[in-house]
Amino acid sequence: MTSSHAAALKSMHLCRTLSSAEVDAIAAIAETRDIPAGREIFREGEAGDGLFLVVSGEIDIVKQSAGGARSLAHLGAGSILGEISLLTSEARSATGRALVDTKVLHLPMQAFRQLLAGSSTAALKMVAAIAEVLSRRLATMNVKVVELAGKLEGGAEGRSSAKEKELADLHRAMHIWSF
Repeated sequence: MTSSHAAALKSMHLCRTLSSAEVDAIAAIAETRDIPAGREIFREGEAGDGLFLVVSGEIDIVKQSAGGARSLAHLGAGSILGEISLLTSEARSATGRALVDTKVLHLPMQAFRQLLAGSSTAALKMVAAIAEVLSRRLATMNVKVVELAGKLEGGAEGRSSAKEKELADLHRAMHIWSF
């Protein structure tokens, strides 16, 4: 399986800076998971146990709110999710559900942390790539917050339903990136 894992990893943007030997080191800890359509990959509130790389298929990310379940994102091949839980023990902030039969590679948190503890160059490069992804996502969120804050300034003292929708959209957008 390691060779098929390595082939899948090489196609992932997250692994673009890894050498072949480094890809092999990550492939050695990767686990293939075939997720049937409609099945959850992880559930909101569960402890995070690692990162997922979508090899094929499509995943819907859903967040529970007072108004019910809200779809936050649809992720396809090449997408990453659960990157925060690779590094921390935070609970999942949303649910991931396969929309179609989906294949993912799972990088378990404990095995990845063992690579980090051993000063694995592959693991260190992955952390740098994750930091880059998170930095871009934070910059996008900063722009969104500034846009919404500008729209809300100078409005009526009471919130209109349009403003409530904008605030709900901001809340949703803030949760998109930490699955």
